[in-house]
Amino acid sequence: MASLTRAALGLTLADGVSVCSRSGPGSRLGLHEGSAGLAAAEIIAPAGAVLSPESARAVLQHAAIGFLAFGNQAAQPDLDALAPILDMAITAQGGFMAACFAHPAYGRTVFQGHLFQYGRLVANLVHALSERLAGRVALIAHDIVAAGPAAIRARLTAAREQGVALALVDAVDAAPQSAIRDAIGAQPLIGGPAWLLPESQEADSTRPPAADARTVILSGALDRQTLFQLGAAAPKLPLLQLDPAASDALPAARAWAAAQTAPTIVISTSAPPDKLALASNGGANALLAAVAAELAEAGWHRFVLNGNDTAGAILARLGVTMLNTGAPAAGLRWLHTDCYSFLLKPGGFGGRDLFLDGFAPQIRLNGTAE
Repeated sequence: MASLTRAALGLTLADGVSVCSRSGPGSRLGLHEGSAGLAAAEIIAPAGAVLSPESARAVLQHAAIGFLAFGNQAAQPDLDALAPILDMAITAQGGFMAACFAHPAYGRTVFQGHLFQYGRLVANLVHALSERLAGRVALIAHDIVAAGPAAIRARLTAAREQGVALALVDAVDAAPQSAIRDAIGAQPLIGGPAWLLPESQEADSTRPPAADARTVILSGALDRQTLFQLGAAAPKLPLLQLDPAASDALPAARAWAAAQTAPTIVISTSAPPDKLALASNGGANALLAAVAAELAEAGWHRFVLNGNDTAGAILARLGVTMLNTGAPAAGLRWLHTDCYSFLLKPGGFGGRDLFLDGFAPQIRLNGTAE
């Protein structure tokens, strides 16, 4: 692996994928329940929707985790689900964590320990986590962050010496991200979105997906940005909108895909709010997983999976437990097995024309080559 120097554990599949997008080519993402396969993976994410305390305990008993990834998607982290994982990670890795909950790219900021989503107050993190964690919680407030990396490091050192378990770092926008990243980089345990990690600058020498491979976009995400992206793609790409409640949905998808000749097609159960109840039932992801299995059998091996739960269901159906990180594309990275290539897109990620860019691998040279 290239620049990822610490093993990472994701709260969700999207968190693991986001770490892959920051890491160098050749890193391995292991999808697990319990401790199976941990020795082979530098990045670990749950095979299910959210990391369970039982799985986290198994991971922390078998792997030295330096980064706990959470908050890498449009929905803010569930504090009730996250708190026991934080407690276990802090206890297992030396008793102290530096963390930031902000992800400005998703409209999530933190000021004076208060979490905002697109300007709406979500939680007082210091208060909420103090109630949920066994150890003390301290704040590295905006004025300290604005003073730069040295001031942040000094406050982190003081917090650790005073017996604090979790130090929360303010970030009111994207401007202080570099300073925060520099300041906390030496901490043995870091928590938050993947932007807290340095981005790999190494050359991408891993194999891209085959240039002539056909691509199917399978979309089950329900966020507004995904619907916007699908709307932009619909006039230009063959798109099949499936009704998960229809008894013939699977054979209809099979027949429709077989009739397409375009290099990229879209099959979707994503739906606007007035159809949310229909699209959000458990059958939608199961249907897309069945569609993926049939397409794989028919020779499709390049998949763009849109939505965390959708991706988890499809990977499980295809029996995928280990993914190798490949070339960057569209702000993400291709992930490979011996049989398949995947681009896993979290809900809320990307611009309007994301589905229209062809997901071509972007060859990035290192500093020496440049």
